[in-house]
Amino acid sequence: MPQWKLDVTGMASKEDSKKLIAKGEEVSGVRMVNANHETGEVVVTHTADGFDQATFKAAIAELGFNS
Repeated sequence: MPQWKLDVTGMASKEDSKKLIAKGEEVSGVRMVNANHETGEVVVTHTADGFDQATFKAAIAELGFNS
């Protein structure tokens, strides 16, 4: 499955990364999200079709994270 890497700001703790993962995995087409609060790196594993990067960014922005 394809992966998409992005840098995210606003994650200050492991709890923040857990919140981002939970919200991100609700987005259509997302299979798995890994988030490292120390580096700000997020890796999204998604389907080849049905996944929209802008929708993912909007979902995590609702929690106060910026990409």
